[in-house]
Amino acid sequence: MIRLGEELRLLRLYLTIEEARFSNRMQVAIHVPDALRSALVPSLILQPLVENAVRYGVGRSETMTTITIAAEERDQQLRLIVEDDGGAGEIPEGGSGLGLANVRDRLEAHFGSRGRLIAAPDARGGYRAVLDLPLSRPS
Repeated sequence: MIRLGEELRLLRLYLTIEEARFSNRMQVAIHVPDALRSALVPSLILQPLVENAVRYGVGRSETMTTITIAAEERDQQLRLIVEDDGGAGEIPEGGSGLGLANVRDRLEAHFGSRGRLIAAPDARGGYRAVLDLPLSRPS
């Protein structure tokens, strides 16, 4: 388990490379309140979701695509959201679903029924993944 702030720092390293690769087609918005940056999350839990947004959202779009990473507190739960507005929001052809399955399995291993992932095409276009897990902070 690591602090959400550290998780975001690691994601930023990856995203810097992808932003250089897709410089004219990709932008990233991170909306995480300072108060939640100390929350504990499984290490690299967001990485596969962001990779999917780059591969299937940015990679399949010819226009500017925004990847948004957000966090909010809801009823003692931490909600993490990764979404993109690329493509038509269709489920990617040729994808194995392994990344999403791994995230679900890791949430189950850490939190049992208290952790979950809901991932689906967004009605507005693009794709949205939402993780809910117990909110905890270092002692």
